[in-house]
Amino acid sequence: MGAIAALLASALWSLAAIGTVVITGAMSSTLLTAYGILVIIAWILVPLYVKLVKPAFLVGMIVIVIAAIGLLVMPGTPAWYTFAYPLYHFSVIVFYIIMLGGLYYSYKTYKELK
Repeated sequence: MGAIAALLASALWSLAAIGTVVITGAMSSTLLTAYGILVIIAWILVPLYVKLVKPAFLVGMIVIVIAAIGLLVMPGTPAWYTFAYPLYHFSVIVFYIIMLGGLYYSYKTYKELK
């Protein structure tokens, strides 16, 4: 149940983060497109998580790791950890916290479905 809640929270928060990126211009169009694709994948995974499809949890963990690495090494101008765009960077930090919870609960649910 925690994996479903974390995925739904991260998918909703991702929409808010995309909104702040569009308003502040903190991300290039290429990076915004890649991030948008990850958000679409997350929304596709929501019904699969609800139905407890085991491979969906594995895909969810992979998407979370890709998103975390992508946000960490994102060549922003300036970098996200300088807090040049406070609203956007606050959304990135909250998104990381949600993603860590999602990764934990997805792994836990994946192991329980075995």
